[in-house]
Amino acid sequence: MTNTIEDVSEQTFDYVIVGGGTAGLTLAARLVEDPNIKVVVIEAGSDHLGDPAIETPAQFGAILMHPKYAWHFKTTPQPHLNGREVPWPRGKMLGGSSGVNFHVWNKPPAGDIGDWEKLGNPGWNWERFQKYAKKIEGFTPPTTEAQEMYRQNTNLSSHGVDGLIKTSFPKWVFTGEGTVQDAIKAQGIPIAKDPYGGDPIGTFMMAGNIDARTQTRSYAATSYYLPNKDKKNLTVICNSVVERLLFKNITPGEDLEASGVEFVCAGTKRNVYASKEVILSAGALKTPQILELSGIGDKHVLTPLGIDTKVDLPGVGSNVQEHLHSDLVFELDPRKEYETLDKLHDKSFATEQIKLHAEGKGMFTMGLTGFSFAPFKLFTATPSKAEELISALRSKINSKASAGGLPPGLKEQWMLQIERMEGGRSGECELLTVPRRPGGVPTEPGKSYLAICACSNSPFSRGTIHIKSNDPTVHPSMDPHYFEEEFDLKQLVEVVKFIMRLSHTEPLKSMIAEQIVPAPNLSSDEDLQTFVKDSVLTTWHTSSSASMLPRDKNGVVDAQLRVYGTKNVRIADLSIVPLHISAHTQSTAYVIGEAAADIILGKL
Repeated sequence: MTNTIEDVSEQTFDYVIVGGGTAGLTLAARLVEDPNIKVVVIEAGSDHLGDPAIETPAQFGAILMHPKYAWHFKTTPQPHLNGREVPWPRGKMLGGSSGVNFHVWNKPPAGDIGDWEKLGNPGWNWERFQKYAKKIEGFTPPTTEAQEMYRQNTNLSSHGVDGLIKTSFPKWVFTGEGTVQDAIKAQGIPIAKDPYGGDPIGTFMMAGNIDARTQTRSYAATSYYLPNKDKKNLTVICNSVVERLLFKNITPGEDLEASGVEFVCAGTKRNVYASKEVILSAGALKTPQILELSGIGDKHVLTPLGIDTKVDLPGVGSNVQEHLHSDLVFELDPRKEYETLDKLHDKSFATEQIKLHAEGKGMFTMGLTGFSFAPFKLFTATPSKAEELISALRSKINSKASAGGLPPGLKEQWMLQIERMEGGRSGECELLTVPRRPGGVPTEPGKSYLAICACSNSPFSRGTIHIKSNDPTVHPSMDPHYFEEEFDLKQLVEVVKFIMRLSHTEPLKSMIAEQIVPAPNLSSDEDLQTFVKDSVLTTWHTSSSASMLPRDKNGVVDAQLRVYGTKNVRIADLSIVPLHISAHTQSTAYVIGEAAADIILGKL
């Protein structure tokens, strides 16, 4: 269904887009609305269009570690995780990680996006974000009966209804979801006022990118590529890995002008050319690698590898930020009937559910629904505990800054993060309920489990992603520096302790038979720190490896998404995020793609 190598090799297009993922396909679809603009998208993965493993909602997570569907990246050994290497899989397909994610459709707090503008990016504010988010979304409102089941009124003015990404509330919902929510409210976290209007603080039931008509995943490949696949001005090629940018004659003292890219398809190096611009949409893990292999990056990284530094840009591959989570697992009371996804381990039951899904019914229509986002101070046993930890953090930051030991611009980011916590305007801590035992662990017949994930959405640790070889086939070194800032560990432990208190709060207490993970005898801060270090995982939301910041503050792109030191290279993916958001990142990646298109077309 996609194009062939002959359609691309040695050809010239107006725009070359590197990466056919969430933002890349969005950008391409908007550019080719003008029939006079020729675009090529070069994607490293396969198309996988029409694959039920991708399109069936309750399959979320099932293919994330499958080599057919995901790139198996992993971090460097983490010294603060006792040397663990953490898997960092990403979607290996047309549509990128929008084809393997957990269907979570949410938006950040308005203030989180406003912080981007405060960091030196005029126009990158909540109003812009919401304009594009509503343009993207095609929301199917719940029925009155469904609204009662989801225990919330839907503010339709905060949703888009005509967009290409179809969103809805899933038909099948874990029967204990309301019980969990009641316990969360009893612990002091309120119902969120307007989760899709910039105020997601509180507990609520989440919509997902599930098409209500077909009960299938709505993602970049189905929504942005398929409607445009027959346009003569759009060319998409898969299974092709871009290795580096090509440049026109380089004149010392002048900005670089890209002429195209070099890529490999079926083992052979090829070139494709751009008459206007090259846009990198390879994702936060691969975009910095392509820049560095092209000679754009920190000279101290490039020179030892024999790469000529064309633009000395130290921000490339720095300021990396990531969300984290640890799972607590509870066995549910067997005397009560709770249908969880554990039942799908029964092959006959799973076969029955597959048949029901063909009719738009049953367990396979499920997406994740139970979420809570709240400021740190609502998760500690007393407000003074949070205040104590935040105060110590502030003192440590001021001390580091006075000693001159911080990268340019980092103190400004950290102060905004502290402002979020102290002002209670962001959801830097998150709870997520998953009605099954995680990790693919088979369960005994008749047993049901509930996982409650403790999530950290605003870590202070900053990582790096840098090449370790001038060989493009060698993955870069991905070092998130997990828990390098000790506050991140202490904060996540407090969220774990909150969940343990939650499990003893009615009505949830009566639903639980016993705590399985961590072992019930672990209760001290020291024990729980060890548990978190041994269990913490990525939430697959890596960002900021090519941050949109002023150049003197380790920025890589300006507010027009143009790479510093170049005339016609832009970036459109999550690597441009200057300061991470307290939300899952899917909608943000689409917004970046939409905004990039308007910037390129001169509409912004």
